[in-house]
Amino acid sequence: MKKLVFVIIIMVVVTALFAGGNSEVVRTIDEWEEWAQLGEYRPAEDDWDAIVEAAKVEEELVVYSFSSRVFDFGRTFYKKYGIKVIAHDMSTPSLLEKLVREQDAGIFEADIILVDDIPTLYNEFLSEGRLYRFIPTDLMDVLIDEAKTAPLAINHYGSRGIAYNSEFYSEPPIDSWWDLTRPEWKGKIIMKDPMNSGAEFNTFATFIQHHVDMEEAYQDEFGEELIKSYDVENAGYEFLKRLMANDLILMSSSTPVMKAVAAPGQTDPPLGILGFSKLRTIQEEKLTGAFIEDLSPVTGFRTTTIMAVGAFSKHPNAAKLMIKWLFGGDNPTPDNLAGYAPYYVLGDWAVRTDLVEPEGQKPISEMDFYVEDADWLYNNAIKVRDFWLQNQ
Repeated sequence: MKKLVFVIIIMVVVTALFAGGNSEVVRTIDEWEEWAQLGEYRPAEDDWDAIVEAAKVEEELVVYSFSSRVFDFGRTFYKKYGIKVIAHDMSTPSLLEKLVREQDAGIFEADIILVDDIPTLYNEFLSEGRLYRFIPTDLMDVLIDEAKTAPLAINHYGSRGIAYNSEFYSEPPIDSWWDLTRPEWKGKIIMKDPMNSGAEFNTFATFIQHHVDMEEAYQDEFGEELIKSYDVENAGYEFLKRLMANDLILMSSSTPVMKAVAAPGQTDPPLGILGFSKLRTIQEEKLTGAFIEDLSPVTGFRTTTIMAVGAFSKHPNAAKLMIKWLFGGDNPTPDNLAGYAPYYVLGDWAVRTDLVEPEGQKPISEMDFYVEDADWLYNNAIKVRDFWLQNQ
């Protein structure tokens, strides 16, 4: 039976809502799982009438999210169910640090988290019992196979690639990731700081994992063998070293990156490394930008956004209801997407087979993306992070 690793005696005081009202009781994690109907007490089929009724009694829900879109789906959730959503928008590292710090102190505020960085989530947070998997049983048949078997519920897939100013450039100005290391792009590459983002960090770590591809791509691009720096292990690390040496510009978030790249009227715009979902920013802000799809060795990197219930959640039924809301609820259509609506944009991919992609979007199976290898990334993260910090 799974127990919380991070609680020695695993006896805590939590506030639980029963049919008779608020009651403060002492619970073990096993007792909480039974009360919340999670973990080993998860029923074979969800009783949504009972869940909805219990969620409304709970009255509120605390969400820790790495995306500001939490305010959008939080408002629609409240409008639908009358359940108040207390939303916290944080960067991935800040969110995970906050969750650990609070739980280690016996504070269990987070009912649900929405975040990327599956290496850490799968290999630490799930294995230590900090998070719980919940996938509505009535949605299993409409999920892709990977989402059915994933350790935690997948909300959607995203991506990271290279964007350019389509007003200034009539066609993509580069065709290889190695082009970013050329002198003509010195000081003209901009991105969100990987130290503040799991997705950006994992993108560059994956180039190291696929260093053989990177070495072949260098030879194809420059027509000669790659000569690595004396202190560099492989072509993936060499790419990072040369990219940073080319005066890579780092910013705190992705939206300013997209605006810097795609603002109209520029005479010498930069290139940006960021998520394809920022295509929505191009549309909303009337920018002039596009992403490059024909790149060597790959177009980019696929990311995974996870949603999970926090251990000792005080509002587990509201958390379950929110997860179903974020999946798109029952029988979603492009005009009725429930909590998935903010993610129904170009550059984000649903894990439901009954939901058509936004107009103009290729299926993710047709995109040339590297896919996160959670175990490899977790086992190599410290080494890659140290290299980045040493060469920044």
